[in-house]
Amino acid sequence: MSTNKETGSYYTPYELIEFMVMYLKKEQQDFSYVLEPSVGDGRFLSALLSVCGKIEAIELFDEKVEYIRSHFQEKKLNVMKQDFLEYALKSTEKYSLIIGNPPYINPKVMSSKEIDLAKQLCEKEGLQKSIMQNMWLAFVVGAIQLLNEKGSIFFVLPMEFLQVQYAEKLRIHLEKKFNTIHIVSFTTKLFLEIEQEICLVYLTNKKKSAPYILYEVYRDATSTIPLFSNTIRKNMPLKKWSNAVLLDEDILLLKQLSERYKKMEDMGESAPGIVTGGNKYFILTDKQATEYNCLDYTLPILQKSSYIGENTIIIDDSTIDDLREKNRPMRLLNLSKIEEDNMPEKLIEYLNRIKEEKVGNVKLIERYKCANRKPWYGVPIVNKGDVIFFKRYHLVPRVYINRADIHTTDAGYHVRLGKGWDKDSFVFCFYNSLTLAQCEFQGRYYGGGVSELTPSEFKALPVPYCTIKKEDIDVLNQMFQEKREIEEIVSFVNSRALADIEEDIVEKLEKIRKSLVKRRYQKKNERRRS
Repeated sequence: MSTNKETGSYYTPYELIEFMVMYLKKEQQDFSYVLEPSVGDGRFLSALLSVCGKIEAIELFDEKVEYIRSHFQEKKLNVMKQDFLEYALKSTEKYSLIIGNPPYINPKVMSSKEIDLAKQLCEKEGLQKSIMQNMWLAFVVGAIQLLNEKGSIFFVLPMEFLQVQYAEKLRIHLEKKFNTIHIVSFTTKLFLEIEQEICLVYLTNKKKSAPYILYEVYRDATSTIPLFSNTIRKNMPLKKWSNAVLLDEDILLLKQLSERYKKMEDMGESAPGIVTGGNKYFILTDKQATEYNCLDYTLPILQKSSYIGENTIIIDDSTIDDLREKNRPMRLLNLSKIEEDNMPEKLIEYLNRIKEEKVGNVKLIERYKCANRKPWYGVPIVNKGDVIFFKRYHLVPRVYINRADIHTTDAGYHVRLGKGWDKDSFVFCFYNSLTLAQCEFQGRYYGGGVSELTPSEFKALPVPYCTIKKEDIDVLNQMFQEKREIEEIVSFVNSRALADIEEDIVEKLEKIRKSLVKRRYQKKNERRRS
């Protein structure tokens, strides 16, 4: 596969293109007037020319246009050297099919002209300019404006499109625009040279069809029968299309049961931990703090969840002792109210040295966080919480009772519970099937099976809270320490936190949780086998 990071061109494997054309044939697609908006080296043309009536291809770069014109000379083909974004804004053409693999380009490397055109497209389509977070998104919006009444879009898109927050408004808009939405994913990684997971998104309007979202999973692009297929008809707008792996009745059950319980935001405040502007420089090991004579100018801080592992629900003094013994960075410089004249000489020497060190091509003292605070080394200290939650996790979320009264970096959220809520009981009750299923339903996942919750998603989680006996909390912590299976741990918590729900409903919730976890782990496991 050829790649070009600057142009966002990750050329599509031929077998995936063949899969797409065969899929469209199965859907009885109208191929009478086709547009390929980012033609690249023409590999889509090879498959399309045999089935389409007339095809137009757009390409931005001269050498690629010349290559296409020299290799494909069919009369039905018209190759245009054009910026697709400009074309979408000005053209009055209407196509029966727009198909391709749009470029994946972050706004940071897009030109100001490209960003402006993309935002114009969003405004023209009635969407907020703020959704424009990648070039592929602009291509989707532009394609909508070039379709005829019964036209279809079939794009190779990043898997993140199904779930990222910035594309939520576009997904909802597409659900209003199209009554037929198909999502196709693969358990085998198809783009071997890049980290990006992909999916196929097919959008069209079928005559007299009630709106639906079809989610299918195939083994690879040579497969003809899906390993999994599910249709959503009732729970629309779905917001996160990755949740289409659940049955309509499962989604409804999650919603109904979640309404029974208090949400996280009703039980207390939550906020990210400390943003240092350079963890490497402002968080020291115990040994370093001793060397610079600054132990008295530091606060204990937990930089990463991996430093304490998954085999506990309690952060206490023994956790800090363990960090110290392993020489982990766990001493946060607390200097915002300290003048340099009052600091130990060795600490001053350290600060003078690090301020000149470059991060990328920028000196530490000139980086955004440091440059916009006085003094530059004065890291703002935020309040600690009774409970610590780390936003990224693998099998289950990482929620800890903060008995050590320790800070964290912004990798963690600090929960400050309101009056009447017990932190030990809160952490215990968090590990039930309903809350954990909602973590999966509300969050998003990345390559390798890592899942993440944003602050707003975390605050919306339902927690079936009840007061838990100390001995049960000790049992739960012991189960984590003994590395018991997560199913056993969740079952134990369910027996207390979900005791008011019928047993068969609890079993359904656990089944939903497992389905959602499997969704993000199946690709990882499939790649291990291949």
